Amino acid sequence: MSADELKKRAKARLRAIIDQYTSGEAEVVRVFFSRPRTPDEYLDMTLRQMGREAIAAHWLDRLGPMGDRLEAGVERWQLYWRLQHMADEIKHYALLADVAEWVAGRKLRPEELRRYETHPFWEEGIPEKYLNPPLLPEAAKMVSVTRRLMDTHGQDFLREVAELSEGGGGGAFIEASRAGADEFQRRYAAAMKKIVADELRHGPEKVDAFVEQLLHTEADLERAAQALTAIMAQHLRLRNEIYGSCLLEARLAAIERGEVGPPPEAAVEPGPMSVKV
Repeated sequence: MSADELKKRAKARLRAIIDQYTSGEAEVVRVFFSRPRTPDEYLDMTLRQMGREAIAAHWLDRLGPMGDRLEAGVERWQLYWRLQHMADEIKHYALLADVAEWVAGRKLRPEELRRYETHPFWEEGIPEKYLNPPLLPEAAKMVSVTRRLMDTHGQDFLREVAELSEGGGGGAFIEASRAGADEFQRRYAAAMKKIVADELRHGPEKVDAFVEQLLHTEADLERAAQALTAIMAQHLRLRNEIYGSCLLEARLAAIERGEVGPPPEAAVEPGPMSVKV
């Protein structure tokens, strides 16, 4: 098989994995919004989602050293990408926090707003409370999954694979941006419409560059496919936890077997692709 044929097949296979779980995550959101919910249920779900958006707060102390090493160990576009990514995540957190305080009908305390804060993957130097959040056991399992995969495939390679999975493929955000049965859903959907383009740029749109830069052999493809599947499968369970565990275990298992429809299409145009070297 030629190098071009391998890359073409690799892109198709990785996109198929992402599409499968994107459909599953969209289903989670669709089922959650399929029946009336109380304000407390809406608030708790929003706070859980916010816990996944606060990641930038865990990295702020690393920006100064990166700036000091600009062009001397830190490439200019690498610094730009990190700054843009962090700004996006804080924007997402702020958008959802505004919705949370609207449905709560009051200003929420810091400990309420950050009740479900978690880190999305294993990383040295992150406080244990974010790596093993007691209120989000599936988030803690995600940290364990990524740590195991890093041990198997190497930290640098695994982090590149993990970036493809960011946002779970974007399906949950796309589906949420369509909600509109009540005032909460309309406000939540408005926030999600602003988040969708960022999530697609952070994750699925990186497949081509990932394949071109990092997949050179059949073994590379197998490593990437195995790791991406494991991360996406756990991400589905985490998304289900965020949305009140509305899908039962039998349905989650069926999604993991590929028993899903096509992924939802974004109703907004993705933003400009960030450059990462």
